[in-house]
Amino acid sequence: MNQWRPFDIKAFLKASRHWDDDIKRLQEEHDNLSELPAMGNNPGRSSETSDLTANVALKRLKIASQIEEIRLYKEMLDFALKSLTEDERRLIDGFFYPSKMSIGSFVWEYGREKGICKDYVYRERDRALTKMRHVIERVYYGEEE
Repeated sequence: MNQWRPFDIKAFLKASRHWDDDIKRLQEEHDNLSELPAMGNNPGRSSETSDLTANVALKRLKIASQIEEIRLYKEMLDFALKSLTEDERRLIDGFFYPSKMSIGSFVWEYGREKGICKDYVYRERDRALTKMRHVIERVYYGEEE
């Protein structure tokens, strides 16, 4: 969990775009690990005795841990997004999860709709990001605001 310390909400949101694919990839890797290594596996010329079964088990545990960590990140993101107003959520979606329109087009359209200039759109986005960061730090890291 220390990957995000000090908590970088922008990097967190950018990384979230790939979490579903990461979970799928890790789950496939986990499922494709054989229970027992094949007889032809050669541990190499190391002087240490290699326990291939233990190595496979350790690899499975590591992958399962990585999947659970990503699921926790998804939970954190979902919780933080629920703390936002509809407008704040729209800003986050427009900047970090753009659909068909570019970010520049989104900024222009959002600003025109709200009657604010580009600089104020970015300022509102930064306020929403700060709010999300504070929620995550308070709830998941136990920090006071």
